[in-house]
Amino acid sequence: MSDTLKLPRLDIQALRGLAVLMVVLYHTKIGMLESGYLGVDVFFVISGFLITTLVANGIHRKTFRLSEFYFRRAKRLLPAAYVAFLVTALCAPWFLNQQELRDFATQVAGAMTFTGNIVLWQQTGYFEGAGDLKPLLHVWSLSIEEQYYFLLPATLLLTRPKRWLWGAIAIVLISLGLCVVGGIFKPIATFYLLPTRAWELLIGSVGALWLLRPQDDQHRIINRLVRLLFVPSVLCLLVLPFLPSVGVHPGLNALLVCVATLVVILRNSQELNTAWPTRLMARIGDFSYSLYLVHWPIIAFMKNAWLGNNPELPLQLRLLTLVLSFGLAYTLYRLVEDPIRKQNFEFSAPLIAGVTLSSALLIAMTPFYILQTKSEQITLGDARAINPGFSVSCDYEATFTPKSECKNKKNPGLLVWGDSYAMHLIPGLVQQWSNGVMQATMSGCGPFLGLAPRRKINGELDSRDQAWAERCIGFNQSVIDFLRTSPSITTVVLSSPFAAYFDTAYEHVFLDGKSFVSRPVDTSSAIAGLRATVENLRVIGKKVVLIAPPPSSGFDIGACLERQLSGKVILGRLNGCVIDKAEYQFKRADVLIFLNAITSAADLSVIRFDPWLCKERTCDTLLDGTMIYRDAGHLSVAGSKMLADRMQLGKLIREQAK
Repeated sequence: MSDTLKLPRLDIQALRGLAVLMVVLYHTKIGMLESGYLGVDVFFVISGFLITTLVANGIHRKTFRLSEFYFRRAKRLLPAAYVAFLVTALCAPWFLNQQELRDFATQVAGAMTFTGNIVLWQQTGYFEGAGDLKPLLHVWSLSIEEQYYFLLPATLLLTRPKRWLWGAIAIVLISLGLCVVGGIFKPIATFYLLPTRAWELLIGSVGALWLLRPQDDQHRIINRLVRLLFVPSVLCLLVLPFLPSVGVHPGLNALLVCVATLVVILRNSQELNTAWPTRLMARIGDFSYSLYLVHWPIIAFMKNAWLGNNPELPLQLRLLTLVLSFGLAYTLYRLVEDPIRKQNFEFSAPLIAGVTLSSALLIAMTPFYILQTKSEQITLGDARAINPGFSVSCDYEATFTPKSECKNKKNPGLLVWGDSYAMHLIPGLVQQWSNGVMQATMSGCGPFLGLAPRRKINGELDSRDQAWAERCIGFNQSVIDFLRTSPSITTVVLSSPFAAYFDTAYEHVFLDGKSFVSRPVDTSSAIAGLRATVENLRVIGKKVVLIAPPPSSGFDIGACLERQLSGKVILGRLNGCVIDKAEYQFKRADVLIFLNAITSAADLSVIRFDPWLCKERTCDTLLDGTMIYRDAGHLSVAGSKMLADRMQLGKLIREQAK
């Protein structure tokens, strides 16, 4: 057997250590790793290489048994994972609010059934909880690996060895092609699902299958190429995590890291194996699996509990998170992962089935126990339920077409147009506007004709990409087209938080003739876009008024109130969850300036919540026991109704629309 195939290897353990360090430092935001998530791509290549080596060698020697393989994988992976999941589940009631607990129950089920990536993909959306608050967010990558472990052995057993290498190369190209196309049209699904991530594991598999081939001239050529690329590959692995990502992820950076990882594995450098940094990284690599398992739940719990003015955890908490992660990971490794891995259990189907089933039931029952025993929190959790207006189906994805469920009368007189900040007005407006209300809304898409915000590409997942921006522009155009043929609608309410139109993390996308162009964000473009909306509405005989977003200050107001009222762990904010007025005015200065400017630029009246919520120094978030906010800025259903009633919002609209 080639020395490269002899396992275990110090350099591979070092790669594991480097990979987990990249991920943990990136997640804790310690250091300057802008692309530390590339560590997951390193893990994928290592996993593909090692598993393929074990399976292919076993098949060649005629000693491979599928049942024994799965038993060994279970013994290696499940005990530490189950302990980590169980401890996470037991801690969850102290840190997670009701909606997060409901999501967590589904995440546990996904983790136990190796479908965590699919569950998390389904939990990704505008109205879903923030990803960094999900304690089992990190299991998506473990689920992809486990799915690969299920498929690879069966595939190799069912195909002829002579076809393994070229078959693997073909699937790499197919999966990579799907990844490129999916990154353009379905970036979130592309990130989470095996078909578009399999190429990374398969790169490792290709390396393992290549080494199984008899030595020939082609091997000598590849060996020379590997020697040539070895130093650049090491530099690539050390430098790329510090650089901003290029394009969506997985993309070019992921491809470079995967190839670099394979080169280092194939080189099997003795100089690298004997270097002290390699030995240090290998020590971390020994408990890298445990470290990966425990680090994210700690971070997620900290982020759930943190309610400071700045949504980012302060440095002292991030350092504490890092210390806890290493300490608990090493404990898990020494007490669970390593001892069980070294135990020489005889394979027994009843044994593995019994242990797996009992552990799975124990963990799966925990979140449901939480939901049953925390009944006093149900009211609080429901107060933070999503407020999509009439229905979630009124959150359009592209062209606007009237829906019966998005209006309360056949021929309504009022149209509410905008994004989720227009949606949250509906419960209050319905009880204030007697001749009917219709909803025309698209999440994140403000009512600007010919203009939409697009998130700059930085490797992070974000739904507001170029394709989304083009759909947003099309949606707004379809709303104005509909209004031209809707005489019953006499008044239009516009609303949005507007922040994305001034955030330098975004760009403005314009419709210039028949093509789309991008420019840096600026106030004048936003004013022109909204003025175009107002002017077009008036040309077709509609009265229009704008309702400003309610006061906010960056922290999750709804979560703060729920945590305070239900006795959850709170870090950072102990001032009754009220909004500091000066802080709100400072953080929302761009939006407030814009609202003042559009008033004169478009002769547009702006209705504000501030006089009804704000005193001299603070703005209320709880009125007569009612939670006004469901999150950092959206009104709850009850809050929308209460404010509309107190303000007599319908009367204000009739008086100020013009």
